[in-house]
Amino acid sequence: MAKTRIIVLKLKKLLRIAIPVLLGIILLIFILAFFFANNELQKHTPSEPVTPTMTTYRAGVYNSVIALNDSVLNLEVIVDTDHINSVRLVNLDEATSAMYPLMEPAAADISTQLAAGTALEDVTLSESSKYTQTLLLEGIKKTLEKAVAEE
Repeated sequence: MAKTRIIVLKLKKLLRIAIPVLLGIILLIFILAFFFANNELQKHTPSEPVTPTMTTYRAGVYNSVIALNDSVLNLEVIVDTDHINSVRLVNLDEATSAMYPLMEPAAADISTQLAAGTALEDVTLSESSKYTQTLLLEGIKKTLEKAVAEE
């Protein structure tokens, strides 16, 4: 029975030393991983934002979600390799269109301008739905980030 007590005491000492050492090693690994991952991101992240120019899109249909209070709007952007073909709101239910009546006309106005070849930064905002169109333009920019072709 005395041997058991000696082993238990040694085990307690071992645990008192081993647990903080293990936690320290794990913390050190996380810190090193954080700094190396941060350095890798800085190497690959461009200093200037990517602004799509001619032939910078991958042709296709891209979707994103715009959250408005309790409702969600699905934004669909169709692009070719060199320009935006259309922008529209998909699966817009009646309750959402009743709560936000300017969404559909604002999306149609932006879609018309972009399909005509206007750059995203040069889209003219109407006075009656300036904030709605600004919200939609932010959603379009977010969606186009998916469509930008890597070189």
